[in-house]
Amino acid sequence: MRMIRQFVEAIARIAKLRIAGEHRSALAEVERLRGELFEGPEALDQHVDSATLAGLLRHPDRVRAAAMLAFEEGRIHTGTSDPLAAFVCYRRAHELYLEARAIEPQDGDLPALFELARLAPAQHLDPRYRPDDSDDDDGDVTDTAPAPDTPR
Repeated sequence: MRMIRQFVEAIARIAKLRIAGEHRSALAEVERLRGELFEGPEALDQHVDSATLAGLLRHPDRVRAAAMLAFEEGRIHTGTSDPLAAFVCYRRAHELYLEARAIEPQDGDLPALFELARLAPAQHLDPRYRPDDSDDDDGDVTDTAPAPDTPR
């Protein structure tokens, strides 16, 4: 419980720096917090996909923490007018929240997921996170094609 409280306080400090326009300091704090959250080689989290990262983090609370950190980092990049970097962070946050919910759903995830669905829509996520609208999984292009008109 103490670790979660400390993490939330650190996210609040990062948000305060971001709001004050101190983006470099906020990003430095993100990097420091990332180093505490991810045990292993530096920047490993940036070189693996979200499913692998979730597996490395093991516990849904740690996966949520990584999602929160990515979400806040995206907000910082938005503040620095770097939409590409922001989008990459939002997409990672969206995927990590979905990974955490697959392990242990929490209602508290929903507000972040609604916002992330706007910032990183499902069609931009890894295919494993996209909703499946077809009735079968054979990958046939005709599954998504409209039905032909009925002859008169």
